[in-house]
Amino acid sequence: MTTHPHLHTLLSLTAADALGAATEFKTPEAIRAQYGAEFRDYQPGSVFGFAPGEGTDDSQMTVATLLGYARGGGLEGVLAALREWLGAGPPDVGSLTRAALSHGRLDGGARAWTQSGHQSAGNGGLMRVAAVWIAGFREGDLARESATVTALTHTDPRCVAASVFLTAFLEALAGGLPYRPAAEAALGVMDGLDSRAVLVEAGLLGLDTRAAHDAFRAGDRAAHTQVRARVRAALDGHVTSQSGFVLDTLEAAVAHARAETWQAGVERAVLGGDDSDTVACVVGAVVGARGLALPAHLLPPLRLGHSWPGWERGWRCVERFPALVEGARARA
Repeated sequence: MTTHPHLHTLLSLTAADALGAATEFKTPEAIRAQYGAEFRDYQPGSVFGFAPGEGTDDSQMTVATLLGYARGGGLEGVLAALREWLGAGPPDVGSLTRAALSHGRLDGGARAWTQSGHQSAGNGGLMRVAAVWIAGFREGDLARESATVTALTHTDPRCVAASVFLTAFLEALAGGLPYRPAAEAALGVMDGLDSRAVLVEAGLLGLDTRAAHDAFRAGDRAAHTQVRARVRAALDGHVTSQSGFVLDTLEAAVAHARAETWQAGVERAVLGGDDSDTVACVVGAVVGARGLALPAHLLPPLRLGHSWPGWERGWRCVERFPALVEGARARA
C-alpha cells in the first residue's frame, strides 16, 4: 500500500517515539541489559507509564499542532490546541513548554525564556515542528511558520534555527535530494531567514518582551553558527550526546538518520537512552521524509498515550492519522 509522504512521516515519527518511550532516561548499558542489543518492537518500561506502542509528548504535541491547523485560526489555533493538550494533564510535559503555554499568549514562549534567564534551549519545539511540513507549508512559508510555531514555547534562537533547519531538511529530502546536499540546502534556508523579524511581525517578540527580543538579537548569529557546526559534525557521524539540549538532539538525530534502513536509524536512537524518545521521534521524521519503509508490525498497535480534546488515547493512529493530515493540510 502506497502512503502519502506526509502521512508516512507522521506515522514514522510516532512509531519511533513510541519505541523510544521504553528507554527514555536510561543509560545504554542499562538498556542493553534489560532489552538486549536489538530493539525491534514496542516494550514496557516507560518511566511515565506509557504502554507498549503508545507515543509520548513528542508525537502528542505534533498531533495537537495538526489539530490546531485543522480547526483553523493559524498560529492562535495552534496555541489553543497545545493548551488544550496541556490542560488535560499529560504525564510528560517539559518545564519550559509548561511555563510558556501557561501564559496563554502568543508571546508566552518569550516570557518563559526570560524567566529562565535566557538560558533554556531544550528540544520541546524541535520535537513537534515536523507538523508544520506535514500540514503543507512550503519553502519560505515553511521556514517562517517553523520559526513561529517553535517560538510559541522555545524562543531561544538556537531552538528556532534548529527547527527552521529541520523542516527545510524534511522538504529537501522528500523532494529527492541526497542526504548531505539536502542538509546543506536546509542550512542555506536557515541562514536566509531573518527569524527575529519574523517573530516580531507575528507578535511573539515585541515591546512587552523587550528583554527576550534583545537576547534573541544578540544570540541569533551565534545560533546559526552552532547549528551549522552540529549538522556538519552529524553528517560525519558525530554524536555528542542524546540530552534534551536542542543542539544535542538535532546532532544525534541527523547522525542516526543517515542509516540505510528505518530500523537501523531509529534503533540507534532508542538504544542511546537519555532523551531517547525525542531523539527517536526526530529521527523518525527524517527517515520518514526520506521514504524509508516503516516496519509493518509497528503500525497496528500504535496509539498516543494521552486523551485531550480532539484525541482519545485508545484511537489507533493508522486509522485516525489520514483524516487528521488531510484536515490540517486543507486549513493550514
